[in-house]
Amino acid sequence: MLLVEIRDLISKWLIEESYIVSRLEDVSVSGIAWGLNVSTPGAPGVKFSIICPSDKRDRVVLVLGVVIAPEHRRELEKLDLRERVRLLHTILSKALTICIDCKIAVKPAISDPQVIVANIEVFNEEIEKYGKPHFVKILYKLINTYLAIVSGFNEWVPIVISEKQPYYSYM
Repeated sequence: MLLVEIRDLISKWLIEESYIVSRLEDVSVSGIAWGLNVSTPGAPGVKFSIICPSDKRDRVVLVLGVVIAPEHRRELEKLDLRERVRLLHTILSKALTICIDCKIAVKPAISDPQVIVANIEVFNEEIEKYGKPHFVKILYKLINTYLAIVSGFNEWVPIVISEKQPYYSYM
């Protein structure tokens, strides 16, 4: 199957499942053959990208970045370095139990966490052979990984949303 066909097939499946999809603009300089920005239905929605790397066109990569909330960052900075690392490893372990196929990294460093990135690689051959049900289950894994990371931080230090702000969660 051609790259454009894979992209269009994935876009079609996402739209059928009520995801919000747009094409990644100007990917020519970024080492990406093509990319999609995706958001789950509902507000605020989990946002992630699906890209095809220019140097590995036999697969797509689902990319999720979880920005650590300012409230959590402030609390993390109060911790001793060993405690901070221990807490992050607990949260990462929880995420890895949800998605053993994920590549997970803390950016810029585990000692100074600002973003947690989770990637899942899906080979074009898998997409062709197993189809939409398989791909959708992989999406659920990625979304549940997001929820595991966020719940790990909120279990440690809950962020209470004011009653005036609507609160939504996608599960």
